[in-house]
Amino acid sequence: MKKFRLYFDKDKEEAWLNEMCREGWAMVDFFAGLYVFVPCEPGEYTYRVDMPEDVRSTPIWKKNREYINLVEETGAEYVCKWGWWLIFRKETAKGEFELYTDIESQVALYRRIRRMFLIVGLLECSLALQNTGNILHLWSGRDILDTLSGLDVFVFVCVVIMYSIIAAFFFVSWKLTRKIRRLRQ
Repeated sequence: MKKFRLYFDKDKEEAWLNEMCREGWAMVDFFAGLYVFVPCEPGEYTYRVDMPEDVRSTPIWKKNREYINLVEETGAEYVCKWGWWLIFRKETAKGEFELYTDIESQVALYRRIRRMFLIVGLLECSLALQNTGNILHLWSGRDILDTLSGLDVFVFVCVVIMYSIIAAFFFVSWKLTRKIRRLRQ
């Protein structure tokens, strides 16, 4: 079975994956919002979504392999990778499965996630501002309603989508900041 979902909150994604497993569907692959599930015993696995630490001195493929090996030593299984995200699962019968058990490591995880959303949001913002400038340049000195072309409308819609994505990324960053504050209290 395949399901399409977009999550900006790793905790909600984990909750959904674990709920799907309780209903008898084990996630086995993921790509760009498309989750692939196969039948399993209800509640057979516990899923965790992770963004490992960024160790700049080690190549990402080697760092991820070392981290995956470390997590697998706990009895968990590596499911898949998407971008910076790694998804693991562990058979529920083998016991509790938490990747971050202390407050400081949880705070560090949410800071990494927030940093990623802020960086991507700022990059998206620079592209949106550039495209906004292009639109204003195209439209300057024209009676817009009389001379809008299909390309003008397409570019305008793309810019609106870009600003919506920027707003979503900054909203997620704000929510992560609140989550970090709650953890520290």
